[in-house]
Amino acid sequence: MLWTHCILFLSILSFSAAARFGSSGQLFAAVTPRRAPVTATALAKSRSTDDILKLRGGAGPLDPSIVVKTASVIAGIQGLVLQFAPVDTSISYGLDEEGSRKPMNALAAAYYGTAIVTWAATAAYLCFVDNATAKGAFTLILCIWMYENLRNMLGKTTEKAGGSSDGVKTFLLIELLSLYGMTQTYSDTVLKILGVFFSLSGLHYILDSAGASKFYNKLEACDDIGKSQMQGIGFGILAQSLVFVAMSFLDYDGLRAVGLGSVSWFILHVYGIVSGKYDKLGIPRNPMLFWLALHAAVIYTTLF
Repeated sequence: MLWTHCILFLSILSFSAAARFGSSGQLFAAVTPRRAPVTATALAKSRSTDDILKLRGGAGPLDPSIVVKTASVIAGIQGLVLQFAPVDTSISYGLDEEGSRKPMNALAAAYYGTAIVTWAATAAYLCFVDNATAKGAFTLILCIWMYENLRNMLGKTTEKAGGSSDGVKTFLLIELLSLYGMTQTYSDTVLKILGVFFSLSGLHYILDSAGASKFYNKLEACDDIGKSQMQGIGFGILAQSLVFVAMSFLDYDGLRAVGLGSVSWFILHVYGIVSGKYDKLGIPRNPMLFWLALHAAVIYTTLF
């Protein structure tokens, strides 16, 4: 079943190559953030600060680019800490120490951290890099996921957790094919399909975390901590994928696309607080309220 992903991606590349040479196969226009340059003189003559912020996709007195940059740095640091110190970070958030030290839960926490890093890296790239493109951002996160999967495979982390590395190898192949696709003239088509594909993968983890972990890595019997971490992975994959779906299909600029991705994180934390899941796991509310407020600020300034 896992190799169906490979077949899907080979089909994607074959279709895209055929579209490249077909008489009616027109390539999609390059996806780039559309932000018209505005000079200081023009600002002074034409519009107030609030008007300019609204034109840029923001609302109120907060500059959306500053909010997104701040959120990307904070989330990136948190994600890196969770990625490379999953057990200690989980315990610091109030999760049970014995449960956090289980190999499967530590594995899930590390991938949860990677999912946070990929969203943060996407946001930072689109905000800090001049003339940033969706293809450039997607290439960056592919490299991040490849690094984590290679680290997993070489360290046999999934096997130590009682699973199989077949899923890791499959996704490494998908990522290599995707990187190749990003260098081709049909890369815009590949980017659109990848955005949808990874969105569906994220939803799989969200809606059936235990089933997804069994399907991809043959991991059995997730406990509550493992299920929570797996759901976090799913929301993270969905958050990064929504950025590229928004830029590819909805013609969003980088800031608005990042804001749409933040909706996924916002829903994760609202559900965790309202449903009582965080309380059940022993996670204090204040840190979660901070992340909820951070993503609410990103959503408010970029989408409204």
